[in-house]
Amino acid sequence: MHPPDISATPLLLGETGLFGIRTSPTDQASSLGFILLNAGMLPSVGPFRMNVELADAMSRLGTTALRLDQSGKGESPVRPELTPADAALLDYDEAFANLRRCGVEGTIIAGLCSGAVDALQIAAARESVVGLVLLDGYVEQTLRWHLYHRANRAALQTRRIFRRVSNAISMGPRGAIEHMKRKLEADSIETEAPILTDYRDWETLDLRSSYAQVLGRGVKILSVFSGTFPPYNHHGQMARFLGSEIDTHNLTEVFLQRADHTYTTALCRQHLLETVCGWFSRNFPNETKRHE
Repeated sequence: MHPPDISATPLLLGETGLFGIRTSPTDQASSLGFILLNAGMLPSVGPFRMNVELADAMSRLGTTALRLDQSGKGESPVRPELTPADAALLDYDEAFANLRRCGVEGTIIAGLCSGAVDALQIAAARESVVGLVLLDGYVEQTLRWHLYHRANRAALQTRRIFRRVSNAISMGPRGAIEHMKRKLEADSIETEAPILTDYRDWETLDLRSSYAQVLGRGVKILSVFSGTFPPYNHHGQMARFLGSEIDTHNLTEVFLQRADHTYTTALCRQHLLETVCGWFSRNFPNETKRHE
């Protein structure tokens, strides 16, 4: 159930019947719309209803929010004649067309993981996008990332050694020898799991250039990373990945180190809501003030 100061309307968009939920303030809405994309193959509610909470929070600030089931996800049919990249652009166009009828002139797109990459590429292709909320979006490993990664693995290995020594003392000599034999056999077949991310066919594109393009156009970006997203392990990594030749004054980078990738707990989601709403109020004050 939505709060009484906002209303929710189910939608079927375009010729294919793209499904979405539009959440609007009951008083006059601002000229900005907030579009939330799917996280992976999850429906538009998002993991643990995260998208619902984000849409409600943004509507309380005066924006019209639209939780979108992209083509082939949730309740929306697939577009078999299009690539996922082209389908994502057409999905956005149909969602924006609906929001324009509500007085929306520009949009902020939010997405988690693959949804963040979709949002970035849509923003690079559509000038109506003025803001992005990218949750565990695309970032590459920097030199500092590798140093932190090795240090974390060394610390983990040290803790394992101390634990084994402590166990050996408690087992006695014979039990310790047998236990260590089993552990050595197990360690001999252990391999470090690769760090995998799925960016669909976007991975063939130069995503760094997309960041440069949207930032150069003045799009404001909130890039939030969780503490369990393997490609990211320290604050400032996004700015270092982009490099000094890209103007990052419109980029806000936040590391929610205690949050997990899907914001499982209510406390993690609350921290995320506060982060997003605070960023919006600071970067779009004219859109927020009229609804205070």
